[in-house]
Amino acid sequence: MGKADVRTFLRMGSRVADFLKDRIEQKRSVKIVAHRDTDGIAATMILAECLRFYDVPFSIEFSRPKKPAEIAELGQEEYELFVFLDQGSAQLEAIHKSLLAKHRDVIIIDHHPGEFHEHPNLAVLNPHSIGMNGAKDVSGSSAAYVVVENLDPRFRSLIVVALIGAIGDRQEFFSGFTGVNDVLYKRAVDLGFVETREGLRLVGRSFRPLVETLRLSIRPFIKGLSGHPTVCQQVLEELDLKPSTMLSQLDMEEEKALADLLVARAGEAAKAEEFRHTLWGSIHQPVAGFHLLSLTFRECSALLDACGSLNKPEIGLSALIGDRTAFHEATSLLTTYQEEMLRALEYLVNRLGSVRERQNLRVLDGGDGVRPALVGEAVSLLIESGLVRMDKPIVIFSKTPTGEIKVSARSTPALAMGGLDLGAAIKAAAERAGGVGGGHDVAAAARIPPSEIEEFLSLLDKSLEGSHEVSATD
Repeated sequence: MGKADVRTFLRMGSRVADFLKDRIEQKRSVKIVAHRDTDGIAATMILAECLRFYDVPFSIEFSRPKKPAEIAELGQEEYELFVFLDQGSAQLEAIHKSLLAKHRDVIIIDHHPGEFHEHPNLAVLNPHSIGMNGAKDVSGSSAAYVVVENLDPRFRSLIVVALIGAIGDRQEFFSGFTGVNDVLYKRAVDLGFVETREGLRLVGRSFRPLVETLRLSIRPFIKGLSGHPTVCQQVLEELDLKPSTMLSQLDMEEEKALADLLVARAGEAAKAEEFRHTLWGSIHQPVAGFHLLSLTFRECSALLDACGSLNKPEIGLSALIGDRTAFHEATSLLTTYQEEMLRALEYLVNRLGSVRERQNLRVLDGGDGVRPALVGEAVSLLIESGLVRMDKPIVIFSKTPTGEIKVSARSTPALAMGGLDLGAAIKAAAERAGGVGGGHDVAAAARIPPSEIEEFLSLLDKSLEGSHEVSATD
């Protein structure tokens, strides 16, 4: 992606800002419909702070991407402007039918693939509409920031929140940010909002004892250490570190020594570039204009992710805004989430020996040991922890409470550069198998009737044929 694409996207953001400004001046009532993950929560804070500044009446609803019937229910509500954040692009047909046809105004700020149509009451900001990659170059929150920055320079401190959302959507890579995210990161540094240094990227640097930070480590998950407090204590004793010490209190020499010992404990997994990058690398921290000043971006992202995953996104939003009570509740939710994920990862690691090899993908039956809502994140964590080979995509499936099969699939940026579009392949295979699905080129999901799972896997395998000729290490 070139600089011209970034400039085009920024100009599009300016036009969406003009559309929003007209409605703000008219004090139109606003309904925000946002995805409840880290990126969606961050995007919501950015827009909510903007609307609050202008004293515009608004309400917020967090949800997974809405189905047509749910969008039809929105059409019964009395709001004058509906803003979809980190969703909406794939629901445009239902939005046209239930909202635009009723002369409601709609803004979609999203980075997922979808269809794009013009309408006088519709404004859309989506990188896919101009051929950019929404999986790596811009997140929903960074797109939201591009819009509000055009309204007033006083919103510039929210650039920190945009970057937290991008990190939550795994849009920081081995070499750093790309595209719009890179432009925003450099701008945040120039404005004095962000400082970056190298170090251990574990969650809990300044709010947990080191022994707990190690015990609850899921990113990376270190087999035999994560989830095992006695082993964690032994590791610290080897380095003459007190278990009550916080990671933020270590000097660089001590931090590097701990990193070396964790690499040794990880064994074969530590040979994977994904593991090394997940464990050690750039640590970004806000220095001004932000409430959770003691936390790194990754820690803020983890807090929001936990709140969203445990169906408490409003707690994450309140913590992000600066509510100290909500912050303490969010850290408690983070512990609950990490402990659940530790159990899920242990369960899946023990099943890796039963991975089925197909020509163009690997398949793992997740059984009933992982809550379906956690499966996608668990796959990503296994990859980042160096526990899954990624020379071809991996698919994990599990049964939902309604009896459907939830499919979560992951690829890599290197495979995507070789032409593999996992989201498109999942969407096509799911529809032919009587289900629904889609997503980005490196991360996708589907829901399939139980009787059609083998047909779905065969269709997906066939559609991926010849599409991943670049190895995961290139």
